[in-house]
Amino acid sequence: MEKIVQFKVSVEGKGKSKELAINTALGKIQRKVMDEFKAMIIRIEPVSIDVIEAIEHTYTERFLLFFFPRKRSVYKVVIDVDVKITLLKVEDIDFKKIESPDGIVNNIFRNGQVADK
Repeated sequence: MEKIVQFKVSVEGKGKSKELAINTALGKIQRKVMDEFKAMIIRIEPVSIDVIEAIEHTYTERFLLFFFPRKRSVYKVVIDVDVKITLLKVEDIDFKKIESPDGIVNNIFRNGQVADK
């Protein structure tokens, strides 16, 4: 019923701090895995992380081109993550089929779910 797959995902993230850049990249793992696998995903577990590229871009920001200069930094990180994915095979689940000839409205009235006035 369950299937375990190992998959490599490459994600990138940007942020005003190192932690935010890494957190943004790790947050994109779920979206990438869900785009790749159309089955029901139970668990996504990172196994290993490899940093491919880590860049700190520093620039000087000024108010009205001359006043109040200050240094700003933007961080960018590209990482490869090996993930272990647990998939649920929905087609292997046996569903019990119950047919109601009267429809759902009559079924509600018959079971007493609607109070009489």
